[in-house]
Amino acid sequence: MYQDNPQPKNPQSRLEAYLKLRQLAFKTIPANLGITGSLDFQEPFGILMDVSLPQGNATIVAFISGDASFYTSTGGGVIGGIGHENVRNAARKFVTASFKYLNKMIPTIAYPLPESGKVRFYILTLKNIYTYEADERDLHKNELSPLYAQGHRVLTQLLAATQKK
Repeated sequence: MYQDNPQPKNPQSRLEAYLKLRQLAFKTIPANLGITGSLDFQEPFGILMDVSLPQGNATIVAFISGDASFYTSTGGGVIGGIGHENVRNAARKFVTASFKYLNKMIPTIAYPLPESGKVRFYILTLKNIYTYEADERDLHKNELSPLYAQGHRVLTQLLAATQKK
């Protein structure tokens, strides 16, 4: 469900809530998603796409289970998209599409937000978390352009699902 926090909390509280949600995504393991089968160590089970915006940051999160969320550092977002078939399908496609980009990414143990004007991807596998940062304005011609488009499909489906109510 989409939630917008116009002014109930101060900006610092909204940023802290955003960072906590984002951190929870990084700590997610397949068992938390109800996935009990075996995954290859290099097989992605989740992806985050962080986007730097003039007023803050936004994160799109998707898991192989079909769960997806979108949240912003200024408050508001969509959590729990798994209840909508279109969201589930988009989320799964986003995660599975990420596999072919692992060789373009580097393993990381730090999860900084992207610099201004940039987009940062994080792919979650059992072995590592991988990252890649690119200029958003160049993503239309970047080799990760299809992955960026998949992330926006997830966002589109999340927003569409919440507007149907």
